[in-house]
Amino acid sequence: MSIRAVIGSEGEHAAAEFLEARGYRILERNYRTKLGELDLVADEGGTLVFVEVKVRRNDRFGGPAAAITLAKQARIARLAQQYVVSRRLGGRPCRFDVVLIWGTDPGTRRIELLPGAFDAPANRSTA
Repeated sequence: MSIRAVIGSEGEHAAAEFLEARGYRILERNYRTKLGELDLVADEGGTLVFVEVKVRRNDRFGGPAAAITLAKQARIARLAQQYVVSRRLGGRPCRFDVVLIWGTDPGTRRIELLPGAFDAPANRSTA
């Protein structure tokens, strides 16, 4: 396993613990399809939450939030739609959260939750 994969896996684990401590119930980790992967799928107060986790060792390349591009948002939205259909969860409210993690040392890392960080790009104007 590459160092990047290890850091990502540890970050997703830390994010899951962080969310659970805030009342989220983790439904799935690393939901994979040929379109890509959803890091975490959770339930928070009856809302289905698709969580993207971004870990950065430092802000050298813009920090973790810089990695959530419009293309990434669109891919996550397509995966979320596929998840809802495959699990027959249509009709449930959904949202997209992002967990940003700075640092890899559990003692010094900083974690931030951005609830409702973005909408499905289909809801945006393309003008």
